[in-house]
Amino acid sequence: MTSLTRSMRIVLGVAIGAAAAASIACKDFLKVQDPGRFSNEALDNITVLTAVANGVEGQYQQVYDDFVVFTALNSDEVINSSTWIDWADVSTGRIRGDWATAPGFATTQDELMRTRFTAQNAADRLTRVLGADVASKSPLMAQVKVYEAWADLALGMGYCESPLVQNGPRAPDTELYKQAITKFGTALTIAQAAGTSQWVDFAHAGRARANLLAGNYDAALADAQTVPAGFLKQALYSVNSQTTFTGGQFHYNRNRSGGLHTMYWSMVDTSNSNSGAFNPVQYVKDPWTGTADQRLAVSHKAGSVAIGVDNKTKHFAIQKYSDYTNSITLTSKREMNLIEAEVAWRKGDLQTAIDDLNKNRTAAPALLPAFDATGLTSTDVRDRLLSERFAELFVEGHRMTDLDRFNLVTSRLGAGRARKLPLSRNEILNNPSLKQGQATCPAIS
Repeated sequence: MTSLTRSMRIVLGVAIGAAAAASIACKDFLKVQDPGRFSNEALDNITVLTAVANGVEGQYQQVYDDFVVFTALNSDEVINSSTWIDWADVSTGRIRGDWATAPGFATTQDELMRTRFTAQNAADRLTRVLGADVASKSPLMAQVKVYEAWADLALGMGYCESPLVQNGPRAPDTELYKQAITKFGTALTIAQAAGTSQWVDFAHAGRARANLLAGNYDAALADAQTVPAGFLKQALYSVNSQTTFTGGQFHYNRNRSGGLHTMYWSMVDTSNSNSGAFNPVQYVKDPWTGTADQRLAVSHKAGSVAIGVDNKTKHFAIQKYSDYTNSITLTSKREMNLIEAEVAWRKGDLQTAIDDLNKNRTAAPALLPAFDATGLTSTDVRDRLLSERFAELFVEGHRMTDLDRFNLVTSRLGAGRARKLPLSRNEILNNPSLKQGQATCPAIS
């Protein structure tokens, strides 16, 4: 049995409902109009435009949770402990191009592309209702445009190829980064005209990451430095709207389908453990000092729930997702500090790189001793950069991309593994520009 993402469950429910309605209609038991249904024309109303824009944001935040799950499983952050075939396939890195089924990771890509289309549709609606001039200065337009750019960025980070446009041909992840950069620029212009700092900062942060991944290091640095101190943008969840797979599957409070990767088990600080049924929050040790890193909180329960639902894999819960409504950080100034550090390292300015890393390392929640740059080589600084990115961005959707771009998949996880996720079979079958058997990626370690 394969897993179902929230989106898949929604689609399944709609399909079942539609089938039932069709059956009733065929038997002519009753004929009624749905009084709660919105027509497309009804949404062309200035009073509902805020809801339209918020819908784009909510759609992205919903799918981002699934994106975090599958990229974490394909990296060295999380190990599968479920009974789901697709989770095991991703966790062992055995997925390949033109994968013959359409499991959860494929549906996640479908939903990211659907979010992109929803944003474009919302932008067209805003222009139609408000007029082009007003729309170009509207905070609502800034909101939908910035999320369109974020959808492209996530597609590039997670998948080795995606169409750039609806029904377009395959394009490599590098082209998604380029397109995201352009779209972030458009969103930024609108956000600045609208005078909305939240969308200005969100666009700068997204473009900083996209420029970094595209190799535009000076541009990445400029954008990262523009993001103000304390900036934080999170995906928010609620039992009244949408809950998370991370909180639902990575913690024993809900389930035990995935937990801390095996390679870090020996690094968990168990000094505050007890012999009862519950072990309190523990932390993975900082590799440089042996001190517990507060950013890497896990928890291990004793007895019958010490293992995953597969009944064999030891389970360390991801504590930041102890509840299925816990937020997920999309980006922050702390990420920008890491981008500044990486750019400095790539330019050979090792002291500045270390100084930038210490901005996060010595502050809460880490509160770890500062790195000393004395005597460090470029490789030494790179290793510290990657360990800080692992800790700071833990299970937030970054690690798989980092292992791929630093060519570390083989050394961390072994040979023969898919370095990214492949193009969705759903897209291959439904996009007239695509054909089965033409995949040239993902690269294999």
